[in-house]
Amino acid sequence: MPSVLLVEAESAIADTLISALETENFSVTHVSTAQAGLNHFDKHTKLTKYDGLMKIFLVILLSFFKLQASQVKVAIVGDSITFGSGATPTQANRYSTKLGEFLGDDYLVKTFATGGLCILQKADRPFIKTVHFNKAFDFKPDITVITLGTNDTCQNDKRKNWEHQDDLMTDTISFINKLKEGNPRMIIHLCTPTPMFPNQKGLKTERKVDLTTRAKRLPAIQQAYKRAAATDERVHFHDLTRALSSGNTTDGVHPNNKGHEQLAKHFLDLLSKDTGRCANFPESSRKESNWNGFKLHKIKLPKSGANARLVIPHTATKGQPWIWRARFWGHQPALDLALLDRGYHLAFVDVGNLYGNETAMARGEELYEILTTQFQLGPKPILEGMSRGGLFIFNFAAKHPDKVTAIYGDNPVCNFLSWPGGINGKLSKVDYERCLKAYGITAAESKTHPQITHPNFARKLQGIPIALVIGTADTVVPPTENAKPLAANLSKIDSPVKIWHKPSLGHHPHGLSPVEPLLRFLLESQK
Repeated sequence: MPSVLLVEAESAIADTLISALETENFSVTHVSTAQAGLNHFDKHTKLTKYDGLMKIFLVILLSFFKLQASQVKVAIVGDSITFGSGATPTQANRYSTKLGEFLGDDYLVKTFATGGLCILQKADRPFIKTVHFNKAFDFKPDITVITLGTNDTCQNDKRKNWEHQDDLMTDTISFINKLKEGNPRMIIHLCTPTPMFPNQKGLKTERKVDLTTRAKRLPAIQQAYKRAAATDERVHFHDLTRALSSGNTTDGVHPNNKGHEQLAKHFLDLLSKDTGRCANFPESSRKESNWNGFKLHKIKLPKSGANARLVIPHTATKGQPWIWRARFWGHQPALDLALLDRGYHLAFVDVGNLYGNETAMARGEELYEILTTQFQLGPKPILEGMSRGGLFIFNFAAKHPDKVTAIYGDNPVCNFLSWPGGINGKLSKVDYERCLKAYGITAAESKTHPQITHPNFARKLQGIPIALVIGTADTVVPPTENAKPLAANLSKIDSPVKIWHKPSLGHHPHGLSPVEPLLRFLLESQK
């Protein structure tokens, strides 16, 4: 027979236990209640067998409640994509489940989604009027990720949602405000719909036509969400246009297993770091334009007069990390865009026809000083150099190794005797003459000028993670005279270097496709 102690203990925790386990909503109250029950036993020295079992149970229960109460609660709010359509099996491989696995035990991730739901309140299936909204509200999450809008683009005989597009901003703000009534301190990540791919192979003509029409409506949702997020400092806007690749969907919209994993990694990048501050420009000096949907500011450096650019992410990552492109602005920008999507700033200063000389270094130092002081960007950017941009990034890193977090060289020039000098590569007479003039040396003196490929140079870069993308058939900037000897020298001193070879490809195209492996390497270097 259970003792009186057991009955009393059950009475003390029963209501709280049942409520907590039924709603899966744990708090400090549940911890204290379980602790009170356990303390009740500790006051007694004589326990029956049943009392002993109950005490063990309470110890386990207390540990469980403590874990649940300390977890960061994350709500993933969405439609059929979030529910897991396209994943097999659905719940095990959908992106929200994968995200929970990636985040680990410190987070409690719950999904609130089903097919067809919309952000528009006059749509045929508004999320805010469903049981899923009520459950998300009752969950009282610390963080909410909203990925709605795909179904709002529908406008046909069956679904007439897009005719209410003028309400996008106000309905989004209303949705957010209502959700935050459950937890006013909630952080919300407001995300655009994932992209649509009308040209995916295997789609029926009717499907292609439908997606072609609907895809053109996505930019309007992007702008409405961006404006809505700007009204609340605890709401952060994210553009998912590049979060999903065309080959990773089942029907041009819904991700397959690979696509769901791609989305999970993207959201992991967004949630695993706190948000920071975007660079703020004085109104008087602002020359703002648009670059791939991001704000682009043009700057003229006060000392050198050099032209510079800074692109602002939609939502900055804490610490204000940035990537610094040395040359060829906007060429093959996949990496730049991927980092902007993840909260990095993107910088550039014109160092054309300087070939990494001291004047180029001075311009770089001037830009660095402005960005890290006036605009408070992080102290250690990623340096990115394509082709002749290699001369700038490696020389700058060698001179300022404490101001660099990682380097990405793409078919980089590491020896100006190779290019533009043309030892075994392609001679560019005009560039070679300009290069000699930039360094103030003669052709004869250039033969003994220190190059990036020299073993002593590698020691200046020691410890900096370096990524190299090389076209094996590059005859303009031959890898055997440039990137490969640098990599070999770095390996000899155990300095981290990662090489991606592009078999049979020449100097062009630059970049790595898909960009994900390169992106992961550079993100990892910041940890």
